[in-house]
Amino acid sequence: MTDLTDDSQLPRALHLSSAQSQDAFALAAINDSPSLNPAQAYLIGLSSAASRQTMHSFLNIVAGMLSFSSLQSCAWGSLRRHHIRGLLEMLSVSGRAPATINTYLSALKGTAREAWMMKQMDTESYQQILAVRAVRGSRLTRGRALGAEEIHALFRCCEQDAGCKGPRDAAMLAVMLGCGLRRSEVIGLDYASLLHQEQALRVRGKGNKERLAFVPDSVWRRIRIWTETVRGEGDGPLFTRIRAGDDVTFQRMTPQAVYHILNQRRAESGIEECAPHDLRRTFASMMLDNGEDLIIVRDAMGHASVTTTQKYDRRGDERLRKAADKLRF
Repeated sequence: MTDLTDDSQLPRALHLSSAQSQDAFALAAINDSPSLNPAQAYLIGLSSAASRQTMHSFLNIVAGMLSFSSLQSCAWGSLRRHHIRGLLEMLSVSGRAPATINTYLSALKGTAREAWMMKQMDTESYQQILAVRAVRGSRLTRGRALGAEEIHALFRCCEQDAGCKGPRDAAMLAVMLGCGLRRSEVIGLDYASLLHQEQALRVRGKGNKERLAFVPDSVWRRIRIWTETVRGEGDGPLFTRIRAGDDVTFQRMTPQAVYHILNQRRAESGIEECAPHDLRRTFASMMLDNGEDLIIVRDAMGHASVTTTQKYDRRGDERLRKAADKLRF
């Protein structure tokens, strides 16, 4: 085994960095570095670009908390159990939610594993880090489900747009509402993802897992309007960029573009603030409200756990509100 990095390289007193740099591209440091450190090796092993970007940001923040300039320069092999516990406490004091803190912990344990595999950390130190328990607690779930009138207002707004963007936006929002797709999933669709005979979409979700999303008739109709009147049937992304002057390209859209489109249509429709993930929450709530089994909804959304699916159900808030309204004093 190679010599371990001396523990003195890590500060005894941890301080939050005043500037927490968050790189826009999680793999930029990996591509530019002649040799990988444990954090970079951990990032390479993650299954999606979105996960790499999130964990890259978190590890950069941790490196700053440890008084290093970036994750590339951090002495990850010198991490010990007391450092991990101190970091978790600092994150808690700074107001992070338990779920967020546990994501940091997951990144740190993954990085420690790579340090151990690279013989930069001894087995005992690694096992002690693995034994650090997740933070307990929860916060109120964020987001909301859209009401029927709000959904109709969004589609009216798209249908009143005489340009090429109207049919595209209507089809894309319909897929997110009617099939419960994530932003990354909807922009990842290709024309070849359309399964005409089954009236379904072949979706590649988190963890590189593929599933079928069966499409309601109203959603399928909007997809056909987009493909038959504007996009065409050529290979490439299903939903594409449209430049000024209705210049329809075959370039794939970005997740940020989906956010921008929904925000623009929301403002034009005059409905309350909502995010792309709220469309997914709406899908789950509507399915459950229609009496569908929780297992079916889990499979439709591509979740690994029913517990995750339950967090998307927004019916309980409305029931509690109605129960509270019945109280009289």
